[in-house]
Amino acid sequence: MAENVRQLNLRVPENIVQGLDEIASKEQIDRTALARKMLSEAIQRWKADDAIAACIRGDITKARAAELASMSLYDIMDEVRRRGAPPSYTLDELRQDLKLLRPS
Repeated sequence: MAENVRQLNLRVPENIVQGLDEIASKEQIDRTALARKMLSEAIQRWKADDAIAACIRGDITKARAAELASMSLYDIMDEVRRRGAPPSYTLDELRQDLKLLRPS
């Protein structure tokens, strides 16, 4: 299935062009393909960072963050933990769960 493609013209400093050329040479792809790949990866990274930040602030759930970031729930949980966010599991919730697990 062909995706819709639009042309984007932009001016960039010479050092960025040189950097793209250097990487494109090492990756053995043309500069345009590399720029497209890097823009796509940067957009994905931004979406993930934004969703994880919203999750850490408590604005959205981990499940919603995973959906917005196009990541698995487990990857979101790992990333939230890696960024040092406090656990969302409260002591009272732990106590309730422990009561349910104890034999009567």
